[in-house]
Amino acid sequence: MARMQIEAHNDFAADPAAVHAMLTDADFLSAVCVESGDLSHRVAATPDHSAVERTMRTPSVVQRFLGDTLTLLQDIRWNAPAADGSRTGTLDLTVRGMPAKADVTIALRPGGRGTLVDFTGDFSIKVPFLGGKLEAQAAPALLEGFAVQQKVGDEWLATRNAESA
Repeated sequence: MARMQIEAHNDFAADPAAVHAMLTDADFLSAVCVESGDLSHRVAATPDHSAVERTMRTPSVVQRFLGDTLTLLQDIRWNAPAADGSRTGTLDLTVRGMPAKADVTIALRPGGRGTLVDFTGDFSIKVPFLGGKLEAQAAPALLEGFAVQQKVGDEWLATRNAESA
């Protein structure tokens, strides 16, 4: 069964250490959930690992297959930083009760406005005959999550930069 390729990018105006600290901050992760319109969420975060459980409304294009709500489990593990502050990590996304999974590699490195964060991997829904169609319909909602992270991250960093000025 084919897997759909996922590729997303964030570009934050801060150095890699500050961006990593933000991406592993429980308050930041909660803010992303709130901005996403999640119905509920739970967050546990350390500098090496974060776990987020999010209950959300099912995107309308797949609602007839999945019901009104779904619970997304997000697990991120970070490797130690390199001398320049760059890091790699993994993001595993699963949907509780569904054969849906995203396996994503994260590359955080200096560049762009300060730090680039690239997400590359694949997404699959293992349902005979319908999996590919469901993947195509669900992928835009998955990618929207990275856009929300960019928006919340820009606001988060601007607030902290203003406080330290």
